[in-house]
Amino acid sequence: MMQKTAPKTEKKIKMTQIMIDPGHAGSTVNRSPSVPDYYESNMTWALAGKLKTELEKHGAEVRLTRVSKDENPELTERGRSAAGCDAFVSLHSNASGDERVTAPWMICFSPDEKTQLDELSRSLAEAVGPVVSRVMDLPAPFYYTRSVDFDRDGNGYIDDEYYGVLFGAKSVGVPGIIVEHGFHTNKKTAEWLMNEENLDVLARAEAEAIAKYFGISEGSDEMTEAEKKDFAALKAAVEELTAENKKLSGAVSAVSGDSAELKRRLDVYDKMEVYDNAAVRWAYIDGNLPDWSRETVQKLVNRGYLKGGDKNSLELSRLMLRILVILDRAGVFE
Repeated sequence: MMQKTAPKTEKKIKMTQIMIDPGHAGSTVNRSPSVPDYYESNMTWALAGKLKTELEKHGAEVRLTRVSKDENPELTERGRSAAGCDAFVSLHSNASGDERVTAPWMICFSPDEKTQLDELSRSLAEAVGPVVSRVMDLPAPFYYTRSVDFDRDGNGYIDDEYYGVLFGAKSVGVPGIIVEHGFHTNKKTAEWLMNEENLDVLARAEAEAIAKYFGISEGSDEMTEAEKKDFAALKAAVEELTAENKKLSGAVSAVSGDSAELKRRLDVYDKMEVYDNAAVRWAYIDGNLPDWSRETVQKLVNRGYLKGGDKNSLELSRLMLRILVILDRAGVFE
């Protein structure tokens, strides 16, 4: 008699779960005094959908606090709906009586010695804030907390959040942040946020920051066969140029002995320079910069290895980007 074996069960891997809250509701909430066609509620709804799509590309499970533009859940319930999630992110734009104010605000949990949620909230804010500033070309983010001076949840401690969505998220043990994307009372910011292409870039950048924070990534890090060949050829070219550079010093001093050889070596540089000068160039770390190079360029800028010229323009050609990525993968900048 054949013995039956129990069916194999696959171990389920928990996906990173993110709750996104499109701030406010409807189409006419919080109008910009500088740009009459801008309404915060329109922007947050549009950006939430784009951010959800981008995060899902990274493998995250994403939900929204409301399923329609006009639905308007109570603030605390929005936060509580994140129960079981890894993070709660509420999207907004800010307002001020001074139209010159522009910096994004990152609102996170107030300090609380009884839990680590405040630290997780702050670290998530610090992962997203600089990205908002960079993409929107705004000043460094301002990190803000605000608590109430009474026992809001009746637990016997004065430890509750002022903002309803954050109070709700904390009550279910989920780190949360409010992302204020600059001030829509500033004309330039409001116009920027009304541009769909800008929101696409913003959503992609924020998703990358959140994905990196949680250690998830889009697709595979493996290069395609075509990319492997391309990088191998470029690596060989870099090695040849390096070798030529070492030989060139000696060749210059011995030019009378072999001028033809020197000319051949100089031609190598001339051809590379002509090719490089004719190439398309990238000035800034934005949505136009090739995805495969963005992490390397950002690293080099952060460490001060790369500095822009006029108006902080980096002027990086594709050839230079590829060389920098190769060197980065080889650990040269570590």
